[in-house]
Amino acid sequence: MSPKIPVAVLAATGSVGQRFVQLLDNHPLFEVVALTASDRTTGQKYGQACHWILPGDMPAWAAQMTLLPSETAASAGSAE
Repeated sequence: MSPKIPVAVLAATGSVGQRFVQLLDNHPLFEVVALTASDRTTGQKYGQACHWILPGDMPAWAAQMTLLPSETAASAGSAE
């Protein structure tokens, strides 16, 4: 099997970002390597900064990730 493709979820604390986190949980092709958010929550753990509104629990791996500024993930993606 090929290695998973690394992805970042931008605006991960919002409802759409949460849905992406949920959809990417245990995905066979993609691995979430970064979660981003606004300046207000950058540097916090996702589990602390995000008010999870979706059915089911927040994925444990996501709760432990530190939120990055969106500019960091966006610039990393354009480096190729």
